[in-house]
Amino acid sequence: MKKSLIILIILLPFYAFSQINETFSDGNFTQNPVWTGTAENFRVNTQFQLQSQAATTSKSYLSTPSEAFEDAVWEFWVKIAYTTSSSNYASVYLTSDRADVSGDCYGYYVQVGNTNDEISLYRQEGATKTKIIDGTDKIIDINPVEVRVKVTRDKSGKFTLYRKLPADADFILEGEEAVDNKVQGSKYFGVLYSNSSTTGNAYYFDDIQVTGKKLLDITPPVWTKLTLVEPNKLILNFSEVVDFSAAQFQVDNSMGSPSNQLISADKTTVELTFTSDFQRGKIYTVNVLNVKDLSGNMLENTQKQIGIVEPVGYGDLVINEILFEPTVDVPEYFEIYNNSSKVLDLSKIAFGTRKTNGTFTPANFFPTKTLFLPHQYLALTTNADTIRTVYQAPDTANILISPKWSALNNAGASFLITNATGDSIFDEVKYDVKWHHPMVRITAGVSLERINPSLPSQNPDSWHSAASEVRYGTPGYRNSQYREISTTEIPEKWVWIEPESFTPDNNGMDDICLIRYKTEAGGFTANVLIFNSVGVRVRQLAANQLLSTDGYLTWDGRTDKGKNINPGIYMLYFEVFNAESGVRKVEKLPVVVSAR
Repeated sequence: MKKSLIILIILLPFYAFSQINETFSDGNFTQNPVWTGTAENFRVNTQFQLQSQAATTSKSYLSTPSEAFEDAVWEFWVKIAYTTSSSNYASVYLTSDRADVSGDCYGYYVQVGNTNDEISLYRQEGATKTKIIDGTDKIIDINPVEVRVKVTRDKSGKFTLYRKLPADADFILEGEEAVDNKVQGSKYFGVLYSNSSTTGNAYYFDDIQVTGKKLLDITPPVWTKLTLVEPNKLILNFSEVVDFSAAQFQVDNSMGSPSNQLISADKTTVELTFTSDFQRGKIYTVNVLNVKDLSGNMLENTQKQIGIVEPVGYGDLVINEILFEPTVDVPEYFEIYNNSSKVLDLSKIAFGTRKTNGTFTPANFFPTKTLFLPHQYLALTTNADTIRTVYQAPDTANILISPKWSALNNAGASFLITNATGDSIFDEVKYDVKWHHPMVRITAGVSLERINPSLPSQNPDSWHSAASEVRYGTPGYRNSQYREISTTEIPEKWVWIEPESFTPDNNGMDDICLIRYKTEAGGFTANVLIFNSVGVRVRQLAANQLLSTDGYLTWDGRTDKGKNINPGIYMLYFEVFNAESGVRKVEKLPVVVSAR
């Protein structure tokens, strides 16, 4: 008994690290280990090698479970009885997150052959393939190609690639070592070949050895997508295989728990059916509990909101912020606001600037399947990570990457958002660099913010330079210069100021003075002026301007000449006159311009 225990202890490290040792000496690929895939296009030949047998042009694969990833070594032999090209090559997937390595998987693979006749290491993320070790060109510009390959990866993610041709005495390093950790972990090892109509039997694989440790999974699953399917279904997608055995789903607005759950075969998606139908104009909060991955990591983002998508109408979308003059190595961005109570789909919404002749042709669109919830902010740019870093945006900031972009003019242009054909304009702003606050002497890197989404787009007084306290930009969340403009009832006042003391220093706090008014009837016109302490006029805010019955004017501390006002006590002169009734009223109020 002790002898057996000693042997087990000695062998335990081998069993803990060894993953695959396949020579096909048993004459099949269906046992020890089990390979699955396009099995009809493979056979084990009389030389006990795995050989292709594709009857037509194809891309064929086999894979087997493998979790080797850290301190890993992959070795294999490949032969191609033909010259390689872009359509004739072999790929060996060292790691993959799914068995079908011919599709959009995540992993690392070695490709033997291409137009450069090289052996190189690639990273694959879905459909995106990136070369991380570039092998020697023309090293396998021979027929047939026969090579042994070895790849190593340590815990830090450093990969090395070696090859050994029949003429080589030992393995030779290919390309330069590369550190890459963009894809984590493995579930499968696979072989793949791409053949033309004449090379269906030209591919051979043998002597496959894989050793290494399984990556310790400490990363929680991510709830990646929520889709509402009318009238009563929700589809939830997750970033990896999850355990739904104890999962609970709850939706507010009297929807409750689902009456039925349908889990996908790969256990990354669940379809929920409810007894009640979802209603338009309502936002539903979906809560998910007790969902974890196969390593026991619990889902962290357990709540999302959704509603029935409705058509975009005029006034629903508002251009809310524009960075049109970025600093070096920082991309431009703009921000929109959902000024409606509807859930909007932005997939077919275009954006851009008019040409100098005034025409506009839609060419840039929001990313597909972009749902925009009511009263939500959304910033669009070409590099979201850079914008987040430069402007220190909070995690909650809604910033997306645009697939296409047209540069914004640094001095001024007419920027607009339209429908797909460009014949319906949802909002348009003819911005101007002169709209920036005079305190901002260097305008590069400073965004223009709308003070409130309900203010008119083309009025310069609706816009203000973003505050210095937020590094001059608030992409994807409420503006630093936002001011609430809904008028509250003030007894016995028809004109009042908020705040009575303001500091126009562009720090994001009390930078703007709101001059509010109420009239007892329509038809009043106003003259509104600001005087200094010796009675000299410094700014005219309105001249015979027709007023609404309930509104406001803004003053950002600038004079009529566009200069910043000096600190001090100023007087507001507010005169209204109604031509029909003959009523004339005048109010004089102190305005304090202070400095911090």
